Amino acid sequence: MSENPMQGLADDTKSPAAAQVRLAPDPVTRYADSILFHRSVSPFRAKGTFMILQSPSHGGAIDAAAEKYGIAAPDWLDLSTGINATAWPIAAIDAIHWQRLPLASELDALKQAAADYYGISHPNQIACAPGTQALIQTIPFWFADQGRTATVHIIGPTYAEHALGWKRAGFRTETVTTTPENRVSNMADILQSPGGRDDIVILVNPNNPDGGLIDQTTLTELAEMATEHGKWLLIDEAFMDCSPEYSICRQCHKFEHMIVLRSFGKFFGLAGLRLGCAVMPPELAADLTDRIGPWAIAGPALTIARAAFEDRVWQTDMRQQLSIDANRLDNLIASLTDLERIGGTILFRLYHGKNAAKLAHHLGTQGILVRLFDDHADRVRFGLPGTEKDWIRLEKALAGL
Repeated sequence: MSENPMQGLADDTKSPAAAQVRLAPDPVTRYADSILFHRSVSPFRAKGTFMILQSPSHGGAIDAAAEKYGIAAPDWLDLSTGINATAWPIAAIDAIHWQRLPLASELDALKQAAADYYGISHPNQIACAPGTQALIQTIPFWFADQGRTATVHIIGPTYAEHALGWKRAGFRTETVTTTPENRVSNMADILQSPGGRDDIVILVNPNNPDGGLIDQTTLTELAEMATEHGKWLLIDEAFMDCSPEYSICRQCHKFEHMIVLRSFGKFFGLAGLRLGCAVMPPELAADLTDRIGPWAIAGPALTIARAAFEDRVWQTDMRQQLSIDANRLDNLIASLTDLERIGGTILFRLYHGKNAAKLAHHLGTQGILVRLFDDHADRVRFGLPGTEKDWIRLEKALAGL
């Protein structure tokens, strides 16, 4: 590897594989209340201009729902995210963790616990940030800092922040619109295509929102293709905790051009803690850690996350309970609606039906928030209720359709 682990990102922006798949149009650039400003450094636009990108919608928008339906925020049942509603139980935190700066030894202990949890050989393969979203927004600029550009191929439809993050950093992005059945072949076409050296392929696995999942053996083969053809593979495993046997983390040390993102808050139900991990070769992890800067993870978060990573009994019991609850949700939806399940994980379910938007509105009037999608009005995503009281509330609301 070169002295600079990021050196060698080429400015080749043409990929013949792009012609082999259907490319979705980039997000519309427009003025709106929800837009974000950033200075454009893209070679595809005039330098010195300002570009305004539409910010994608997300689940968890309780404030907006409260305003729309006139129901106070504390009174909502939020089923619009894939965050576990049954959180890992937090013990009392020693006041010293709030009062002092986080210690390097505490971060080291967290990384060791995370390495054991992810099944990787050494904690020096991990870079930590205050949430996976922070990594999604930091990594593109980390690449751009090297003064090179590449085309970023995003296997979609998927989590929209990936495309937005790379656009902000000035990269050309192409969303490869595909299906769960075709994702592997589409990725192979891109990775094996001549030219496009140093291009980046992004896969969310399991995919959000359809839950499409590619096994570890197949991902290893794709990583070998990326290595052979000089491309990068970035895999977002934010929802992988429910299916750890599918994770590619254990193989990261074998591939210099592979990065895996992991989310702490979703499975452990502690999204407000803000912790995300990037797994990659040690040289890259050290460089990204320097880019993120010191004290990125709060002291209380280091203590809580370490204990949660080490709690194997809770993890096993929770996976079993989530599987039971996901099946319960499927049965409830099937008995009271005309929706059909088309995907998901044991943290969320994706349903399809012509009345999806109408159903979501009805639930909104009852103070229950579910996730609709701007580009698929006939799809709705449900998270899982966390208490029996919440299950009864959802059942009553659905029965009133």
